[in-house]
Amino acid sequence: MMMNTLNKRLCRLALPLILTAAPAAYGVENVTPLQPGATTGNAAGLLPPDGLYFTLNSSYETGSLRNEDGDKALTPGGSVKLKVVSTAASLLWVPGWEVLGARYGASVVQPQRVIRSRTNDGQAEHKDHYDGMLNTSITPVMLSWDLGRGLFVGFGAGVSLKNGKFEYRYSEAQGRNVIQGNSVANNFYIFQPNLAVTYLRDDWAFTVNNIFNFNTRNKTTEYQTGHLYYLDVTAAKTINNWTLGAIGNYTRQFRDDEIKGRKVAAVPGFHAQGKRTEYASLGPMIGYNFGDFSVSGRFLFALFAENDVDMSIFHLGITIPLK
Repeated sequence: MMMNTLNKRLCRLALPLILTAAPAAYGVENVTPLQPGATTGNAAGLLPPDGLYFTLNSSYETGSLRNEDGDKALTPGGSVKLKVVSTAASLLWVPGWEVLGARYGASVVQPQRVIRSRTNDGQAEHKDHYDGMLNTSITPVMLSWDLGRGLFVGFGAGVSLKNGKFEYRYSEAQGRNVIQGNSVANNFYIFQPNLAVTYLRDDWAFTVNNIFNFNTRNKTTEYQTGHLYYLDVTAAKTINNWTLGAIGNYTRQFRDDEIKGRKVAAVPGFHAQGKRTEYASLGPMIGYNFGDFSVSGRFLFALFAENDVDMSIFHLGITIPLK
């Protein structure tokens, strides 16, 4: 009975959504729909009780662009600082089916973002603002195995579609199409499998979620974004209707970015050859279950970043069981 109660509390607090809003790694051509730390704060190895769930998650992010050494990057226009507001609406469906001995679920997530950038070249400050819809993410297969003794293993197979806001122009200098600065989405598919392990004991929940981004080639720009690995970790304690805990993320790009089959050239002080991203963050979480709905707050403080923006991120989410 205690295990079932904890299971329901944790799942209704923060559903195991595999994808939420970005921005993500700078080392990619544009952004990916998966935000570092997106799945922290939830028991991603298990699914909630059967039903349909709606979640709205908003986040505020701020940080500075970092180079290959983790120092502030010196772009041709000067240092760059970003402020981003992201929102993701999602549906999770758990119909009560069993597949391969596991409980089955499916989800769809639609992110949106607003970005404010500030560039300082030492003489003047330049500000920009743009927004738009990111790529829709669909996870048609979400499986959760109950191995007993409080141990759960979850697997998801998601895909990011080729939609959202993206615009191009032809660059004579580069001899190819390049994305416009106001683009917020990608014109290529991203496959996003994940493997999560959750352990429940004495009102504690410990979760490790391994997520991969396998990026296809953007045929319009001839740009191949390198593949990415995300590690999201959560340790949470449920006390009555409250849940308190610590969360963290580690992100690493394990394949170089390429243009026309060649590694992206290094720009000293800006980014390394191949633009491989590395990033880590750590912070607290808190949640409250009101019964008919639950709310959660999370904060991830950037520890370091290379070839990336050292984004510190505050999340606020609400989950409502629809039936």
